[in-house]
Amino acid sequence: MFIWSKLSSTKWRDAWEERFHGLGQTDAVISELPGRKSIRIEVYCESEEQAETIRREFGGTVRPLKEWNWTHMPAAKAPPIKIRGALLIASSDDKAVISRLRREHPRRQVIAIPPEMAFGTGDHVTTATCLRFLVDISRELERQGEPWNQLDLGCGSGILAIAGKLLGARAVEACDYDARAVRISKRNAKRNGLRNREIRFAEKNVLDWKPAAREKGTYACVTANLFSDVLGAAFPKIAVVTAPGGFVVVSGILADQAEACLDAGEKEGVRFEKVVRRGKWVSAWGRVDEK
Repeated sequence: MFIWSKLSSTKWRDAWEERFHGLGQTDAVISELPGRKSIRIEVYCESEEQAETIRREFGGTVRPLKEWNWTHMPAAKAPPIKIRGALLIASSDDKAVISRLRREHPRRQVIAIPPEMAFGTGDHVTTATCLRFLVDISRELERQGEPWNQLDLGCGSGILAIAGKLLGARAVEACDYDARAVRISKRNAKRNGLRNREIRFAEKNVLDWKPAAREKGTYACVTANLFSDVLGAAFPKIAVVTAPGGFVVVSGILADQAEACLDAGEKEGVRFEKVVRRGKWVSAWGRVDEK
């Protein structure tokens, strides 16, 4: 085994936890350094190549694990995640495994999202809650009988965009500031049988994003699994591009920041109808005022 490690400020702890959550073949340990405003992030990897991939992405150092530490063995691969009665999220990219799951679960859309260095494997509470919201919203939009479009801000692994398309969205657009996340999202879409024109992924920073005139009132559903400060800055834009009466799904909000964050959305005309707290994370969905 090999260990990748890096020192970071304590204020970035939550970001590191999200980044390394559920990576399958890695085991992340975050330790606070006594008397310092720093943390040490260590990721235990099965291969040197995997550790070097992390180093190239985030800096830090790589060293071999000289003595086998059983307390830091990677966790067993998680079983598929069931979302409502509609989705099954599998961490495998083995075609035989995915085919078997589709035979065993004919009423669910099986989505293959193998662990990679992009956030969103479905097992983190923020992603899982967004998926549940998305299933409920897709059913409501289906009852309305109108074609609908989705915009996914901060797509990570592409899981919410892929889920939206498989749940019935006519067109899906998605973006992330991280070029690697965009590449992984495209790979995951192809892995799940979706062509490039069915989901349009783009490298874009939400903070710099300026909605085009054609986007005004376009999307029946906007999903945004982002940190609260980014959401706060994005709410005016989200309100502009969401169709009147359309749905907005937000997550990635720390509990102690939720009230201020959701208030910022309310001021832009997003009326939150359901707020869910799981541990220290808050997710919510609402609708944009009829204009």
